[in-house]
Amino acid sequence: MKKIKFKTILFCALLCAFTASCSSDDPLIEDDSTETDDGTDDGSGDNSSNTNTLSGSPIGFATVGTTPTGGQGGSSRIVTTSSELKSALSSSGNLIIYIKDTITVSSQIRVLANNKTVLGLSGSALYNPNRTKDESGILYFKEGSDNLILRNITFMSAGAYDVDGEDNLCIDGTTNIWVDHCDFQDGVDGNFDCKNASNNIAVTWCRFRYLIDPLAGGSGGSDDHRFSNLWGASDSATGDSGHLNTTFQYCWWDEGCRERMPRVRYGKVHIANCLYKSSVTNYCIGVGAYASIYVENSVFSGIRKVYDDKSNSTGAINLTGCSFQSVNTNYSYDNFGSAFTPTDYYTLDVVSADEVEALVTDEATGAGATLEISEP
Repeated sequence: MKKIKFKTILFCALLCAFTASCSSDDPLIEDDSTETDDGTDDGSGDNSSNTNTLSGSPIGFATVGTTPTGGQGGSSRIVTTSSELKSALSSSGNLIIYIKDTITVSSQIRVLANNKTVLGLSGSALYNPNRTKDESGILYFKEGSDNLILRNITFMSAGAYDVDGEDNLCIDGTTNIWVDHCDFQDGVDGNFDCKNASNNIAVTWCRFRYLIDPLAGGSGGSDDHRFSNLWGASDSATGDSGHLNTTFQYCWWDEGCRERMPRVRYGKVHIANCLYKSSVTNYCIGVGAYASIYVENSVFSGIRKVYDDKSNSTGAINLTGCSFQSVNTNYSYDNFGSAFTPTDYYTLDVVSADEVEALVTDEATGAGATLEISEP
């Protein structure tokens, strides 16, 4: 009996060890046993069983006030066309939207969206081949949009052309938004712009780049409009004062970016652990009217000019712990004015500048649409 009992105990112990080893420790796909939906598919494309619980969470200014939760608690829907995407974004209630394959956008999708999470499935993209004023651009969140999460989305447009066209992504009067692990390529006007008192924003692990040569001769006058990120549309937009507050962390302004990385007016912008590495830069960060910019432990490599003061001395930029590699020494990168201190608003874990480039450029886990997301 003792021998049988010992074997039984040993079998149980081995079974428990095997079960534990088979449980998922992958932070990208975690146990969904807390889901309360029934997981049925009614044929509409909705599927309430969400098996993709991704690691990571909003940071910085996105945690000041109401931290975005997106479509948490809602059902899931896979979209394969621009009309399906627009319908899903404009629907009522919480919803987790999965972008599948390459969706071609014929003109910018403009939508009022609330309580939505948008996830790009592995290998997916949003693509607009048009390089005209009225038909360019991909996604525009209208004033009043709130509580949004966008992750692992590749935005691809036709290339920079100064015709007062549209952006890959624009947030207009949008609050409590987290944009993570997205890849912004070849915006006609801009890659990702922000305006009209948008607020409480986090942009993490995103990659901005231009793969297509700029088109000269546009009506706007610039022959090279590879201007990536405009934060605040105009000096006259005084309603932006106290808003546009944004934290960028682990972002990569890659080859082809020329200016506006970002160019900021009025807002408080914290840039931490970011990489600037483009051989065609005119300047990286634009200090616009009443901007307050704090740059922490970031890397500037092979660029012409760290920042450009466009504020008539009303703005400020402070840099701390940054690394400057092969930067044009004809321009100063000393502190200018007195910027805000992020720790007055939130706590953010940062790494040293020495670690940034390896982390951000890692092909498997770095900036861009590098998350592995499967269908729900």
